This record gives sequence, structure tokens and C-alpha cells, in this order.
Amino acid sequence: MTDIVSNSKAPSDIINEEPSNTLGLFTNISSTFLVSISMGMLAILVPVHMANLNFSDSSLGAALAFETVASLAICLMLPSLLQKIGLKIGLIISTLLRVPPIIIFPFFSDIEILIAAIFVHGIGCYSLLILLQTWVNTIPFKKNKGLMVALYSTSISVGFAVGPVIVNFMKDNQALFNPFTADILTFATEFFGHMPIVDNAMEFTVAALISTLSLLPILLLIRVVPKVGFTGKSSIFKTIINCKGAMFSIMMAGVSQFGVAAFITLYGLKNGLSLHDSALLLTSFMMGSLLLEVPIAWMSDYFDRRYFIVWCSFACMFCAVYLPIAIYTPVNAWILVFIWGGFIAGIYSVSLALVGEIYHEGDQAVAANAGYSLMESIGGTFGIVAIGFSMEHIGTDGMPYIIMFASILYFSFALTRYRIE
Repeated sequence: MTDIVSNSKAPSDIINEEPSNTLGLFTNISSTFLVSISMGMLAILVPVHMANLNFSDSSLGAALAFETVASLAICLMLPSLLQKIGLKIGLIISTLLRVPPIIIFPFFSDIEILIAAIFVHGIGCYSLLILLQTWVNTIPFKKNKGLMVALYSTSISVGFAVGPVIVNFMKDNQALFNPFTADILTFATEFFGHMPIVDNAMEFTVAALISTLSLLPILLLIRVVPKVGFTGKSSIFKTIINCKGAMFSIMMAGVSQFGVAAFITLYGLKNGLSLHDSALLLTSFMMGSLLLEVPIAWMSDYFDRRYFIVWCSFACMFCAVYLPIAIYTPVNAWILVFIWGGFIAGIYSVSLALVGEIYHEGDQAVAANAGYSLMESIGGTFGIVAIGFSMEHIGTDGMPYIIMFASILYFSFALTRYRIE
């Protein structure tokens, strides 16, 4: 049975586009961008904070893994939660879950408290992102849906990239942020009964403020937030089965995205590159994601998205095959991972647009978007664990081997599933 899809008569092409659609997309992207900045800041602040507390690498890794556990949990729980609270209330509650843990981080050193804060913060962040993803996929754009979805996903990448820049900027310009953080830190100190145990409490406070601000566009334009609920008539796993092409592609992309982001710098170092050149591998990969995702997704609006994803997966497989050869010439390696990052990001946007064409409203949209995020989290978790294991027992090329394996599996699946037309 083939995927249920018709690109020529997709709901997004049938429904007339309204000005509120553009306003809704702007609101969605603004909120996504702000929360991603906060997440990008915490991606630096939390590991450094825990390392400064002298936690072992295994303890640090185990603690940070609870964020992945949170993403898996919220993917499974969100449909039933929406059945009770709806999209608008869910967006507000996610903020109440995200912000307090950020304030807690600089005041405590107990591993149990920090793990709880990581888990609750992860629940709040991933619930918001899945809700925003569901929202953007229910906007009935008349055309260029792939481009519109790419703008949403690109706002996540840009936010993550801006977060570390803000952290570095604050180190030399703390006086600029004192008026915004002094009262919050004073209140938190009185509430917890002691001063922060780290010197960078201000950075955590700014991250909390930015995370809170992500709710502002939604509150100001609450009228454009759609009424998306869940009655329990649709199943996450049924939407995955009925849309295997897109769902399996994002799982494959998750292996590549999380795996490359986590290990590409180490891979460069182990193959003789300098720390500077190895760090530029990750920079090139992220820049490819930022700069190529939108044009790739836009191009998919003029083709059958199913076959477009197949070609992107083939390109990812080619990049993984060629990496062990290109790695010895830094310029070639940078160009390769730049292109690689763009195709992986393109798969994310094109697959999400395809899911939105199949499941575009009501229960099915909620279940499908939760299933989509679940498959991405499963792929990412498998990728990190498998690559770490293979690099330890096979050698440095264990990273491209695992990504090649995931790409070949999907490419083989697609070749046996889709007719050549």
C-alpha cells in the first residue's frame, strides 16, 4: 500500500489563502525563534554548569539524556493532553513548565534536582515546539507549503545559532543586562534562601526571559491561533504506518542530524585535523542547514515530495560515503558537510510538508505531528548511541558507517515502495 498523498490536489492547494494565514505564520515563527534562542543558550550553559560542579562525563551524559527522554515522553503524551486543554492553553502551559527550571539551574548543585530541572524544561520546550509544528502544518497555504514549513524549521536553526552568540556577548557586556536581571535574581535569592552558586546566573536569567518572551507574540495575536484539539479518534502509530515514507525519512534524518552534530568535531580531530579545522566542520554543517534548507524546500513545491525526499536521502548517503576521503583535505570536508547539512535540513522540511498535506486538520494533524517528532527523536537517540559505540569498537569511520547504513535502509525502502513514474 502506497503513502496516502496527492500532490496535485493537496488540501493546501485547494483552500484559498487568507491574510490571517500569513499573520499566523509570522506569529508562529516569532515564537519558535525566541524559544530556540533560549534553548541554544542552555545548550552551552547547562553542560558547562554541570562540568564546573565536577560531575563525571558519564553523570553529565546521563543527566543530559533526560532531555531526550522528555522529548519522547511528550510525543506520546501530547495528543491526550490536547484532548483536555487544546492548543492555546497548551502553548501557555508549556511556558509555565519551561521557565522555572531555568531559574533553578544556577542555584543548585544536587544531581537529582538538576536532572528534574532538565526533564521538566525538556517537557516544556518540546511540547511548545510540537504544538507550533502542529499549528504551522494546519495553516492552509494555497501554494509553496514546503517553503512556508522551511521558514518555520529554519527559525529553529537560526535561534539555536544565535543562543551561543548571546552567551559570548554577555561575558563582556554584563552591565547592559543588569537592569533586566537584577530584580529577578534578587527575588530568586530570597525565595531559595541563598545566593547563586555560579557566576553566570545572569546568563540563565536572560535565557529565562527570552523563553518567556516567546509567549508574547502568541498572546498579542491570540486570535490567529487555530482551534486544534484532540478527541482521541486518531492514533500516533496509525499515522506513522499510513505515512511511512515521510516518517521513516525523518528518522533517517534524525540519525544524521544528531549524529553529525554530536561527533563531527571529534571525527575531524581523530583524523588529524586541528581543533580549529575540526570545529569548522560543525560550523559548515550548521551553515548548510541554515542557507540551503529554504531553497531545497521551495524546490520541493514543484515536484512530487515523495521522490524529492528519496533524492535527498541518496545525497546524504553519498556525503557519508565520501566523508572518509574528503576529511584529509579540510576545504573539501567543509564543502561536503555544508552540502550535507543542507540536504538533511531539507529532508526535515519536505517530510513535514508531506505530513501536513496528508494530515492537515483535527485529530489526525495532532497525532501525525506527534508521531513525526517521535520518529525524529528515536532516530536521533539511535544515531548518537550507535555512532558512539561504533567509533569506540570499529574506529573513527564508525560515524559515516552508521549514517550510511541508515541512509541505505531508507533508500532501499523507498526503491521497493514507490513506482518509477
